[in-house]
Amino acid sequence: MASPHDPRAAALASFIDRHPGILAGGGPAAVFRALPGDYLDALAPRPVHYYQTDKPGADALARRGLEVRTDEPAAPAALCLVFATKHKEEVLYHYARAAGLLDEGGSLVVSAANDLGAPSLERRCAELMGGVETYSKHKCRVFLARKDSAKLDRGLLDAWLQGGDWHGIADTGLMSRPGLFSWKALDLGSRLLARHLPDDLAGRGADLGAGYGYLSREILARPRRIAELHLFESEHKALDAARRNLEGHPAAQFHWADVTLGLPVSRLDFVVTNPPFHTGRAAVSALGRAFVRAGLAALKPGGRLFLVANRHLPYEPEIETLGARAATLAEAEGFKVILALKH
Repeated sequence: MASPHDPRAAALASFIDRHPGILAGGGPAAVFRALPGDYLDALAPRPVHYYQTDKPGADALARRGLEVRTDEPAAPAALCLVFATKHKEEVLYHYARAAGLLDEGGSLVVSAANDLGAPSLERRCAELMGGVETYSKHKCRVFLARKDSAKLDRGLLDAWLQGGDWHGIADTGLMSRPGLFSWKALDLGSRLLARHLPDDLAGRGADLGAGYGYLSREILARPRRIAELHLFESEHKALDAARRNLEGHPAAQFHWADVTLGLPVSRLDFVVTNPPFHTGRAAVSALGRAFVRAGLAALKPGGRLFLVANRHLPYEPEIETLGARAATLAEAEGFKVILALKH
């Protein structure tokens, strides 16, 4: 989830101020994982494909009057901007996508945070494109490469394109892709939560931060009838994966939404969640507490919330403060499963 004052956007704006020539020509542009920021003003009035699949990030851009898209850029471009995420494979995939879209002589500009691997990402970009120019600001690196087809490493291009595609998760039948939480293997916390969900779940429920649909699939496989299961996910790519993994199940309903703003459903019988608690690599427990508040608010009296969390995170006081009763169902592998019963 991007901050409204993300240093990657600030670093890019500063880079553009110092190198206005990269925007010369006014041809079409594509922005991968677009962020709000002052750099946006410099892109007008050229046509721009703003690609952002994170709901809070997309909403922040929409508030600036921009059309934000969840389909990846596919048209030729004179300029491609890439904001690097914490998911290395996704970043490399975006490099390859951008390199394929760029006109000959077009510019690839990447903004990456130092604490999310900027030095390594700079080296990889240089390997693909045949060299980069680098600028440092706001604890970030911004690097620029010009497309020269003769210097482009076609082997890396093909490998990184394939690396960003759909991948099966071993022994699950589930599909995922880079850029999603726990995309290579099932998360241990989610596995623990699934093992301790009761067989009597029934009626109307929700999966908050549903990811690619593992917990929802486990719930829908239980013997009692689930009338509705609402999957809430802020990452559109994850929601696409969940739709694919739960294809055809009539109870599943999908919502691209920021759970921290509350839920558009109420009087639910149950809620399950493996809430996020990181922004970038920094732990932010307030994010998980917001999921707990949203989940409890959406339950009917007597409804149950099932939560998995790192053992050290103090969700129980939050639950009690909100008028629910908390009980620990299991502890293992550094995680705990909590049942919150709404009065």
